[in-house]
Amino acid sequence: GASSQTRLSILNFIGLPGLPQQQQFLNQLAMTLFTWIKKNPAPADQPLRGLLVIDEAKDFLPSRGSTPCKSSLIRLAAQARKYGLGLIFATQAPKSIDHNIIANCSTQFYGRANSPAAIDVVRDQLRQRGGQGDDIAQLERGQFYVASEAINPPVKMVAPLCLSYHPPSPLDELEVLVRAQRSR
Repeated sequence: GASSQTRLSILNFIGLPGLPQQQQFLNQLAMTLFTWIKKNPAPADQPLRGLLVIDEAKDFLPSRGSTPCKSSLIRLAAQARKYGLGLIFATQAPKSIDHNIIANCSTQFYGRANSPAAIDVVRDQLRQRGGQGDDIAQLERGQFYVASEAINPPVKMVAPLCLSYHPPSPLDELEVLVRAQRSR
C-alpha cells in the first residue's frame, strides 16, 4: 500500500564547486526525471506525484545564451505537467528567464520586486493578465499576486510563512543521520 509519509529529497548544490558543475548536475537530473515520467505516467487518482523546485532559475535558464541544462529543462517543462510532475522556477529577475519556461508555467506567483527593472516587468506581466500590480514594490512577506488560467485577472493572496510542522528544537546532526539511514 501507499505510505502515509511523503518522501522529500532536497538537493543543495553547495557541495558542487561552481555554476558549471551545478548546471551539469541539473542537466542529468532533468534528463533522468524526463525518462522517469515517460516510463511511469501518473495514475488518474494522483495527478501530482512530484515537484521539482529550482531557485535562482536565471542561472540555469537564462533568457539569452545557453547552459548545459537549459534544453533539458525546457523539454521537461513542456511535458512534466501531463505526467504528474510539477515544476517551480523561482527568480528575482523574471525577465532573465527563458520565455519558453514562462510559457509552460500555467500558474505564476509574483512577490515583492525591488529593482525598477523587475518592478516594470512584473507590472507588465500582471497587466497583460488584466491585473495592476501597482503595489508590487510594497508587498509584505508572504504576500503574492497569483495568476493562472483559472485565476484571471490576478489576485493578491497571503501565504502562511510555514506550511509544515517544525518541532521546538531542531534535530542535531546525529538524529538527522539516524533518520536518513532508517529511511533507506
